[in-house]
Amino acid sequence: MRRLQFLNEPTTRYFFIAMLIMLFVILYVWQNIGVMKIKMEYQNLRRMEMEMIRKNDRLRYEIERFRRMEVVENYAQKNGMKNITPQDFDLVVYKGQKEK
Repeated sequence: MRRLQFLNEPTTRYFFIAMLIMLFVILYVWQNIGVMKIKMEYQNLRRMEMEMIRKNDRLRYEIERFRRMEVVENYAQKNGMKNITPQDFDLVVYKGQKEK
């Protein structure tokens, strides 16, 4: 009992109460800061997700657009390409090939 006798003094008791309250406040604020960091990270990830969804939609649109032959032909003509003709092909005969 002699060890805890100093707790009977009013100043010591108020000091410990004040320390407990400060510890509680520090832990409460620390918890709120952690929650805010998680919320900010969630918002950033959500923003990235929306951007990726928009990019995916745009790429799918481009794929669907190039499935139409007219679009492919127009693209090829704009970029200086020409239609394939029979003169563009070369026939290569392999001599070791068996004739049927």
